[in-house]
Amino acid sequence: MKKGLVILMLVVMVTGIMAGCSSKVAPEDTGTQGTEVENGSQEPVKLRVWHIALDAKRREAVQNAVKRFEDANPHITVEESAFENDPYKTSLATSMAAGEEPDIFISWGGGWLEAFIDEGKVLDIDEKIDAVADNYFDSALSLFEINGKRYGLPYSVGPSPVYYNKQIYAELGLEEPKTLAEFENNCDVLLENGYIPIALGNASQWPGALTFINLSLRMGGADTFLDAYNRENGVTFEDESFVKAGEIIQKWVQKGYYPEGANATNYDTGGSRMLFYSGQAAHIVQTNGLVANSAAEAPEFRENNLGFFVFPEIEGGKGTSTEILGGGNGYSIASSTKHPEEAFDLLVALTDKDFGQDSVDLASAVSGVKGVEISDPLIQKVQDLLVESTYIQNYYDQFLPPELGNMHKQTTYDLFGMTTTPEKAAADVEKLAVQILGPSN
Repeated sequence: MKKGLVILMLVVMVTGIMAGCSSKVAPEDTGTQGTEVENGSQEPVKLRVWHIALDAKRREAVQNAVKRFEDANPHITVEESAFENDPYKTSLATSMAAGEEPDIFISWGGGWLEAFIDEGKVLDIDEKIDAVADNYFDSALSLFEINGKRYGLPYSVGPSPVYYNKQIYAELGLEEPKTLAEFENNCDVLLENGYIPIALGNASQWPGALTFINLSLRMGGADTFLDAYNRENGVTFEDESFVKAGEIIQKWVQKGYYPEGANATNYDTGGSRMLFYSGQAAHIVQTNGLVANSAAEAPEFRENNLGFFVFPEIEGGKGTSTEILGGGNGYSIASSTKHPEEAFDLLVALTDKDFGQDSVDLASAVSGVKGVEISDPLIQKVQDLLVESTYIQNYYDQFLPPELGNMHKQTTYDLFGMTTTPEKAAADVEKLAVQILGPSN
């Protein structure tokens, strides 16, 4: 992946914003004409879709899109399957290796998708996207551009801020922090008053990685990660910014900012979210998915108590509060599909304006498609945060090649578990980076 592409994927996001369990949704016989073959008959077509919309509201949006598509194409049957995040990645890699991949699969772009592209597993749909590209924010669409070609369509985009309980803040007279020192002071006050400062369920490793990336971004700024990835300017993953991020995490663990057993608690099944919703924990560092989760799981809490702020700046750090962590979700098509035309039509249906409106109304998600109306002030605030940002750092495990992304998650997990040191964690990532990406120049 060339540096120009890297910057396009991450920085252009601002410009665009500004401008498993299987379930089959049965089609209704509406008489709508679908794709016809030469003899005038309609051949039955079956398409399989894999996604991670496990909660009821997000899955309802997916199923609504599937039903609309099946109603318009009665000869097509769609089987959609939902997975937890990390099991999905494992299952997809296994199915790809066995030649049993679904027709359409959820994707995040970056090095994760590029690895499958290099193996010839992803359909090149760049020319087809030309016909629908204007319907999507450039910010979201650019995530799926690899080496000058687009391999997917986006359905959501969002930041990963610090969420907090407004009622607890009001009770203790706390204010939204602007600096890390102010945030740590708030956490100390929370500890003194019997609250868990930060909820965390890190069994799947990626939730803790959000804090690591935020800290390293604040310490090193945007260029440090890009230089380390591109192996330029002598910067490596042993840079001080990565080591310092690990030191801060371990300081917070030692001070008791996190709940006992955080590394054994599964975020995907809701353990850490329940600590947050119940008022036992005052903060949680999470993706924009928390806005959707809370709407389904704790609507009263979301309505009255849910607030968020950008990750605080670090005194002496190179990063600023307008450089934020975030990412997007979308779908790509497997090159093995027997029905590329129908698969692309379904891809559009899973990401179009109707789906985007459902995502906002049902699941409180920030859509990657244009023309969606937002009436929820919390979702509007999320979109405003994206508009005001000057740089959006994609998640390391989505941006980096899969093996390197996994090493990043494992070493961060070990930092939270106090089973490694910040220096060794950085060295382990860099050692693998040299093997995969080459030495830094």
